[in-house]
Amino acid sequence: MLQKDLLKITKWGLGTALLIWMIGWLMLIPEDLSAQIAAISAEAVKNGRLNEQTGISTPVISFSVAAMRLFGINQLSLHIPGFLAILFSLFCTYRFTRALAGAEPATLSVLILGTSQATFLVNNELGDSSYLAACFVFAIWQLTAYLENRKMISLLLSLIGTAGLVWVKNTFPDSTNEWPVDPLLTLLVTFSPWTIFFILAMIDLTQRVIFPDQGKDERHQLICLLAIIMPFIFSYLNPFRATFDVYMAYPVAAVVTAIYIIRRLQNAPETFSGLLAYVHAVAAYAALALLFCLVWFTFPADNYYGLVHFMALLSILTWLIFFSSVRNKLIVGCVVFAIGANIVLTTYFYPNIYEYQAPAKLGIIARANGASQERLFSYQAGTPYSLRFYSGTQVTEMDDFRKLVGMKNCLVYTHQNFVGEFKAIRPDLQILGSCEEYPRRILDFRFLDPNTRASYVQSKVLIKL
Repeated sequence: MLQKDLLKITKWGLGTALLIWMIGWLMLIPEDLSAQIAAISAEAVKNGRLNEQTGISTPVISFSVAAMRLFGINQLSLHIPGFLAILFSLFCTYRFTRALAGAEPATLSVLILGTSQATFLVNNELGDSSYLAACFVFAIWQLTAYLENRKMISLLLSLIGTAGLVWVKNTFPDSTNEWPVDPLLTLLVTFSPWTIFFILAMIDLTQRVIFPDQGKDERHQLICLLAIIMPFIFSYLNPFRATFDVYMAYPVAAVVTAIYIIRRLQNAPETFSGLLAYVHAVAAYAALALLFCLVWFTFPADNYYGLVHFMALLSILTWLIFFSSVRNKLIVGCVVFAIGANIVLTTYFYPNIYEYQAPAKLGIIARANGASQERLFSYQAGTPYSLRFYSGTQVTEMDDFRKLVGMKNCLVYTHQNFVGEFKAIRPDLQILGSCEEYPRRILDFRFLDPNTRASYVQSKVLIKL
């Protein structure tokens, strides 16, 4: 009965998650590592070779270039390689868990990994996190298989997975001026809504490793424990860590969590669903309170649709927790929360945030106005990668004002403050578009506050001379 219920939950939960992932592909690529990958990959496809040296690992660029050659130079193509890596991680997670504990934990492990907040976030990124996770869980799965059957093919595949991990690893951070958040704090937030289960599972796993049951082989449990701990150790020791480096531990974390939940449901269902259900309900409502603040206070002029989605999620969760007779409420509740929260974020919160991505938005306008090679300039505003990607051409940085204003039929990306200087000499200029930019990758509460937001954004403009 439990396996049948899990299959139903997994089908609609994972299916809906996949739909949300694909909706996320339509959002603008922000000015960070993803924009750098996008711009460099697109230019490599056009030029037939990579012309720019970067700190990004070669495989990540190679995967993006290959996808663009197959499916065209667009942002949807860029997401396909990472998406396939996530699907491969789900497959390896299922097979690994099934070999360790059977079909029920295997099904649940796929659901946990697919609906963890980190997977939604990594799906929107173009970095190396999805590839790292795929290589890591594949290597751990094959290593465990080798210890079980002593077949050399399993050992060879494990070494191939390890080699892939080393090959893909990007040693550079997301940004040279933004230090990533603490790995453990990242875990607590991004493994939600399964974080509480994971903490309990890790406590249980540690106890089983330290105090093993007599007559039982504890190698698999030790491997799982080390596979979760090692990425965090490497992340803390690596001075160039990226925010989602620890994501490589998440597939094995899903395995451990699924095995723990199934064992508790089978051995002590009433105890497991009692106090823990109330604790999880309190955590869910606390998270909903935070989500409400994001919906209601951050963008008050456009919060109607976000509020509708939020109220629907609140109503469904309240009915599910207090009034429904649905079996396995804890699992269903986690899936509903993960899906509902990401619908709100993907359809409301993220699009509002990306309204402050001036390089991307003005790049789209530049392309629509015929931006071409050596006719798109930047005046004292840098050469943002998202501007290069969305405009479809290289951006020439020029600080010689007199030379620039003497040009004809060219586009200039610059600060709003310089428009007056351009108009004084070139009254014939056209303002093609303007947009505010939040120049940091990590969101600041002062930016999210509408009353102080103006102090933390910069106004950029695209003009035609």
